[in-house]
Amino acid sequence: MNKNFYLLLLFCFYFQINSFAQKDIAKPVFRDSAQAIFSSSISESRLVPPKDEHKLYNPRNRGINKVIPGKGYPKGIDPALQSKKGAVPSRLPSLSFDGVTTRSTPSDPTGVAGLNHYLNAWNSAFSIYDKEGNILMQPASLASIGGEFEGETLGDPIVVYDQFADRFLISQFSDTPDSFLIAVSKGPDPVNDGWYTYRFSTNDVLPDYPKISVWSDGYYITTNKSSNTADESQVIYVMERDKMLVGETAQFVSFPLPGIETNGFYSPAGFNAMGDNMPPRGNAPIIYLQDDAWAGVPEDHLKIWLVNVDWEDLSNSTIEESQELGSASGVSPFTATFDGGSFSNLAQPGNGPDIDALQATMMYMTQYRRFVDHNSVVMNFVVDVDPTQAEHAGIRWYELRQYNDSGEWSVYQEGTYAPDKSDRFSGSIGIDDQGNIGLGFTILDDSPATPIFPSIRYTGRYSGDQLGIMTLEEQSIVEGNSPNPSTRYGDYAHLTVDPLDGLTFWHNAEYFEGNNRINRIAKFKLAPDVTADVGITEISAPIDASLGENERITVTLRNFGANSQSDIPVSYTLNGQTVTEIFSDRIEGSSSKEFTFSETADFSETGRRYEVFARTSLEGDQNSENDTITRFIRNLPPKDVGVTDINAPVTRENLGNSERITVTIENFGGEEQSNIPIWFQKGNNNRIEEIYPGSIPVGEKAVFSFQQTTDLSGNGRYRISSGTALEDDFDPTNDTEQISVASLNCIPEGSNCSFGDGISYFQLGDILNERIPCSDGYNDYIGFSTNLDRAQNNYTLTVQTFFDADEEEEKFSMWIDLDDNGSFESDERIFTDIPLLNPSTSYSYDFSLPEDAPLGQHLLRIRAGDTSYDGDLNSPCSVMEYGTTHDYSVNIIDSDLDIEDFILNEAELLVLDENNDQYRVVLETSYNEPLRITVHNVLGQKMLENKVENSQDGYVYDLDMSYAARGVYLVRIGTRKVGKVKRFIVK
Repeated sequence: MNKNFYLLLLFCFYFQINSFAQKDIAKPVFRDSAQAIFSSSISESRLVPPKDEHKLYNPRNRGINKVIPGKGYPKGIDPALQSKKGAVPSRLPSLSFDGVTTRSTPSDPTGVAGLNHYLNAWNSAFSIYDKEGNILMQPASLASIGGEFEGETLGDPIVVYDQFADRFLISQFSDTPDSFLIAVSKGPDPVNDGWYTYRFSTNDVLPDYPKISVWSDGYYITTNKSSNTADESQVIYVMERDKMLVGETAQFVSFPLPGIETNGFYSPAGFNAMGDNMPPRGNAPIIYLQDDAWAGVPEDHLKIWLVNVDWEDLSNSTIEESQELGSASGVSPFTATFDGGSFSNLAQPGNGPDIDALQATMMYMTQYRRFVDHNSVVMNFVVDVDPTQAEHAGIRWYELRQYNDSGEWSVYQEGTYAPDKSDRFSGSIGIDDQGNIGLGFTILDDSPATPIFPSIRYTGRYSGDQLGIMTLEEQSIVEGNSPNPSTRYGDYAHLTVDPLDGLTFWHNAEYFEGNNRINRIAKFKLAPDVTADVGITEISAPIDASLGENERITVTLRNFGANSQSDIPVSYTLNGQTVTEIFSDRIEGSSSKEFTFSETADFSETGRRYEVFARTSLEGDQNSENDTITRFIRNLPPKDVGVTDINAPVTRENLGNSERITVTIENFGGEEQSNIPIWFQKGNNNRIEEIYPGSIPVGEKAVFSFQQTTDLSGNGRYRISSGTALEDDFDPTNDTEQISVASLNCIPEGSNCSFGDGISYFQLGDILNERIPCSDGYNDYIGFSTNLDRAQNNYTLTVQTFFDADEEEEKFSMWIDLDDNGSFESDERIFTDIPLLNPSTSYSYDFSLPEDAPLGQHLLRIRAGDTSYDGDLNSPCSVMEYGTTHDYSVNIIDSDLDIEDFILNEAELLVLDENNDQYRVVLETSYNEPLRITVHNVLGQKMLENKVENSQDGYVYDLDMSYAARGVYLVRIGTRKVGKVKRFIVK
């Protein structure tokens, strides 16, 4: 390759970098104006009742969010994850009531508080309450507003309170013709003051999923429309606020989003100004997330545009691509796309379908507030916490700050709120006048042991708390008792801050009773209501470890009140004795400080679980409920380690004859450990023993690769075990781990399942695999196993797909590798070309096996896909263009065979010499009832008798003969009537 070619490459690279760095600026793409049609106060005589019907409103104008399989970060757990709940006590909502019961699907809950009213709306009606939750205007159709709203019930309403003008806004869209309908209250009373109503044309384009925000020079609307041409089509709309507030003819202008990548449904957001101080006119921000799993997005980032409208000459107006906040700006990688982009994502208890997680959406609202030394904006969107596992929805939230009005925005803090295994989504976030942040959201969990139907909760954080953490205890607003009958949810929730005090949060979201959707309205407050209130939120030391007689106790003191406090009595009680000391430092309101007692405590009994009780005794404390805390602290045994994961090998094509075993070792004990004896074993073969030479601190893990390799070159399934053998280990039950891997002649990776093709649910006997994630088209589930009884020979398979097939194109086939050669031949195919018609619908099929099917463990392969595209479904190695392939394990047994058949005919008894007078006795059989093992010397004297149970692939007993004399011995495994006998020699 010559130098000129290198120069050309360098020039192209330079040009590409500079092209990407350029910030696009666009002009308006559509302009219009509208006259106000006045509407008088809302009287009962002209209220139009809401429609009482089960109606699906406005199916979104969205295609699937197309992702590039394998592209995007993170590859594992979300790096901003908050993995445990906050500990700061929170308060129940001060008001919580049902706003409406409807069957509109979805209900689109939206609501705002003004100085004296709460305005609530849904698809496609509204109601008005006072601030105590008393109804002032019964639920009525949006058509009741009159003016341009007369006869209009298309829906997607949004209600907004313009704090700077003390006015309410109500919007919906219309398709006769395509347009926005906007009503602005003539005064602060939405019941009696009447409305100015406007119809703004959107030029024959339905403005799907609109969201309104308030800025000083206009009312801004973001939409989901023209996805493939969003960088040049009308997407952002601005209405002339000044004229609308006085009922004059108002202009209307629309912009594209230059430089945006959408890949399907998308939902940007405008900054919604609130508080006492209005932002300067112009530079109105629009923000949207960009997921690097999408085409054209090099890294996960937030993109900000600035809109400047010249109402005197709209042709001078611009929208400019202003900032990209990526990894260099403090934005951690995120996965904002679920199920390859399809919109049936989150499993729920009961028989309801999987719920739409509302992906690719900046959730409503994006709240902006001005403080003395900075401007803040808070926002949130849903993310998949770990894309390598089944979907786990969490809420990624941000506070951005700007330190002067013309300056750039920076990430002040970020977090992903997913503190346990439950799904959290449909978030709405706000920031109060003190800088405290409140977050309302929906939670659900399909776990059989701890099911949670869609329910509404809130959390939050105080302005001085640790950054990136929702520190408040999660608090319930309402717990649901029914599943969502539809995949559609939301489409949003709506949290705002009460303008009367700037501190009270109002939240509105939906839950379910039967087929009814109920909008729940609640208000809660983070800011203190009292002046003197100090308590304890945590006992942070000592932690579980090997503890002694003189341990120091450290607690976290929290000032829940408004006034600063000092000279606080603090005490702890342990073993019936109480120690009291004085915290003499000062704690400001709504903040925390640590305090360590000078008098030590005795935690010296190994293995004991100690109960520590701590309390504050502030004089004049106005709330005693948060004064005390109890924690249990364990004195860990010094030595306790175990293998917690076998990292390698993994199932793949053609494993070799020298595969290296890699494991994870964890120190469960209270002292650092080093030079740890560790072993691995293939099947029932001899153990391979080595030493981990490094050191592992308390509570830490280490990865170790054995020097000696193992032969896995023969196609088929292998069981790999590994464990530690630390001398004087306290708890041997956590020492070992076991996995199954397979060497296969083919693994058909590379199929596309981003459209929902393939198997999403698999159930056979004891195997239940739900919410199967879309990966690269292949998933290894051979660790999942179930028994198939050859005697009964009637089995039921249940499967589902996410793909919505119009014709019989989505099909599946299944094999069982009965000859255990790692291949799936045509005579081993159980199902052939079985149709899967409806998405998320269970189909059950019965099948049988040959009467002489070999007993024992075998591999099962199932494939499903769209057979109208490339790839042969019935060729187990073929890569389908759209589909998935999964491997499982089955264990064939025969309950009609008696014990003699199993032991005398089928089983083989082995005695493996593991050196140092240690032997491993193995009876390989699929019989699974308990047997007995005995050892006799040649004189017939019984040396040992014990019970032995099947460990999946046979009966295994580790025999210590170090006490025995040299000579010949006989080992027997069986029942008292029949068994297998083997001779072995102790040297």
